[in-house]
Amino acid sequence: MGMLPGMINNIFFIIFPIILYQMFVTAGKRNFFVSHRISLTVLFSISIILCMSFPYQFINDDFIFDLRQVPNIVGALYGGPYVSAVLFVVMAICRLIVGGDGTDIAILNQFVLAATVPFLRPAFMRMSWLSKISTVFVISFLSLVFNITGGALLFGHPITNLFDIWLLLMVNQGVVSALAALLIEHIQRQEYMLNSLLKHEKLETVSHFAAAVSHELRNPIQSIKGFVQLLQSYDYNRDKQLEFHDTILKEINAAESLIDDYLIYAKPTYGQLETVSVFDEVRHILKVTGPYAASRQIEIRLEDSETDACIKADRQKFHQALINILRNGIEAMPTGGTFSIRVTSNNTKAFIELEDEGIGMTKEEVQRLGEPYFSTKIKGTGLGMMVTYSVIHQMNGDILVESEKEKGTTFTLVFPVCELKLEE
Repeated sequence: MGMLPGMINNIFFIIFPIILYQMFVTAGKRNFFVSHRISLTVLFSISIILCMSFPYQFINDDFIFDLRQVPNIVGALYGGPYVSAVLFVVMAICRLIVGGDGTDIAILNQFVLAATVPFLRPAFMRMSWLSKISTVFVISFLSLVFNITGGALLFGHPITNLFDIWLLLMVNQGVVSALAALLIEHIQRQEYMLNSLLKHEKLETVSHFAAAVSHELRNPIQSIKGFVQLLQSYDYNRDKQLEFHDTILKEINAAESLIDDYLIYAKPTYGQLETVSVFDEVRHILKVTGPYAASRQIEIRLEDSETDACIKADRQKFHQALINILRNGIEAMPTGGTFSIRVTSNNTKAFIELEDEGIGMTKEEVQRLGEPYFSTKIKGTGLGMMVTYSVIHQMNGDILVESEKEKGTTFTLVFPVCELKLEE
């Protein structure tokens, strides 16, 4: 194999596991090896095997070279002693299989790397990214210096007329090692930024929650406060006092209902799960919402269904989620229209399609559905849809939304079908 194609292959064998890691690693893990030490050790072991199986050569067929040391050095610095030990064993076995001159100094060289480099890791991880890259380059360069001098002094390997070649190899391996370290540092910076973004989003969510709670609770609290002050300031007759008491209790119930809605979103629902017929429950909900729809000149059309699909659900929360979607759809049709509902199923999933002819939403608005304190209504807080999304997800369901401005919106609720049959 020619020098340049072989060199390109070796570089690919080294870069490939790092890129593979970046593609499939769980987001938010900052340390390159810590969270996926076994997987990355296997990948770097494969890199070593491939580099040694397809070396590139200089000058003649008796002198070959590969980049097996790069995964060893990078693995030792980022992974620590155990990773380094495994990579050394892999390299040593492969080198013994290849055989030939230089086996002794090659294994010794790798042993020295495996025994010393991992202990530089604590200091290495505290360095700046530029210092890390420089350190990797120096270690890689010195490794080949040890190889040529140790081979000559300990095993009598000749170095005559090879110094210029070795110098080229040292620089080449050092540059590739630095490139690998640079790529790893880039990945870690990306993951650090992702962690920061996730943390920021959590803080933003908390801020939205605080704003929503403050906004929604202020009205009932102010009302209760006003009636209490009136009762303290004036001597009302018994009937008037009872009227005030009833109003205060209603406001307290409204505040409790609001808090319950937030708890539904914030915590899993551990209500009584039971096997329910999807079509029967939808039909029951339409009896509840029918008068409200009729008062707004809206016809609710439930298409006949041949499915008797059942799901596991908390009946009360399931009703609440569907009613929230129905109410939003009805309110999205201020001039009236038709609200269509279809219930279908297959062997594994049950589907509830709720389609209105309302004002619709943009793609950006669809993407933000379910966020706290986001609503397409002027006076809305987004609490209803936030609770709806939470309830559906807690039932292992999913919500698909298709919408277009001035053409309506279709919500499709997807639930896993329950194998249990309804009790007769």
